[in-house]
Amino acid sequence: MTDDDEEEARRVVILGSNAARQLFPGQPAVGATVNMARYPYTVIAVLAEKKQNSNYSGPDNDKIYVPYSAMARDYPPPPAKGEVINKGYVSDIVMEVADPESHDAAVLQVRRVLGRMHHFEETDKDALFIWDTMEFAKVLARIFAVITIFFGCVAVTTLALGGIGVMNIMLVAVTERTREIGILKAVGATKADILKQFFSESVALTLLSGTIGYAVGVGICLLLNAAPLPDFVPKPMISAIAIVGSLLTLSLITVSAGMYPAQRAADMDPIECLRYE
Repeated sequence: MTDDDEEEARRVVILGSNAARQLFPGQPAVGATVNMARYPYTVIAVLAEKKQNSNYSGPDNDKIYVPYSAMARDYPPPPAKGEVINKGYVSDIVMEVADPESHDAAVLQVRRVLGRMHHFEETDKDALFIWDTMEFAKVLARIFAVITIFFGCVAVTTLALGGIGVMNIMLVAVTERTREIGILKAVGATKADILKQFFSESVALTLLSGTIGYAVGVGICLLLNAAPLPDFVPKPMISAIAIVGSLLTLSLITVSAGMYPAQRAADMDPIECLRYE
């Protein structure tokens, strides 16, 4: 539908997908004629089927669309003699702002224009109801930002608890291998050698558990992406920022959890280690 259709009040119509199936079942609708109020309207297009989770006054699939100028001229049809003329009116005006940054200014401009036409102040929000989906989107974005921060804190806490578990496991291992540490030092192992051995074991344990956790998380995301979810339900995305943040956090926890047990093992006195039962 073009500006010329509006300016010349052409009798053209666009059909929703359901309306096209009802009016022209099993045959092409484009180019056909639809009689509305005794006037022939030519079908110029059919909307692709839309899946909506909300609408203004019914699904777009069930609607038909004509130029406003043609509607104002042809509807309602001329009344019979003695009948009262029941004129139509515009119930909704739907607008979309090209640049989200100019959204507030555009809404104020609409209020200013309509206020000048219908005699109300542009700042009087009670005079004109606007369903502002941009405001709803901003609120939704803030909600998801808080949820993201919450789950990020949960993830960091989980990693920290995992690091404490690794540290406890390595401390138990150091205690159980006290005689082994004494023998290693007795045969010439230096403090640095003991430190490297136990720290590398901590790193291996942490990396193994981190790799398993990463594989499980990515696998769940891929399974959800493959699942038949409704179109308006967003599919999970694998965030590179989340992966990098997890790796950095895991590295920090690895150093913290692995260094203390390794340092404790390296500081043991070999004679005391050999006496340990």
